[in-house]
Amino acid sequence: MPEEKKLSPLQIKRRYTKYAMAASLGILVVSGFQKGKTARTVHTAAGFALIGLAAYHTALYKKRS
Repeated sequence: MPEEKKLSPLQIKRRYTKYAMAASLGILVVSGFQKGKTARTVHTAAGFALIGLAAYHTALYKKRS
């Protein structure tokens, strides 16, 4: 049986942030094709979520020196 690597807490945060970014991008695309006030609200919220998650994801990486 192959050994599973133990991920550090930082790697787990990075992974889940990527999943959340992918989900918000999917919601953004789907809501972009829909019409109505609810779709517009969801689209805007998903856009802000994607921007926030991208900034958080970037902050999880060390800065190059």
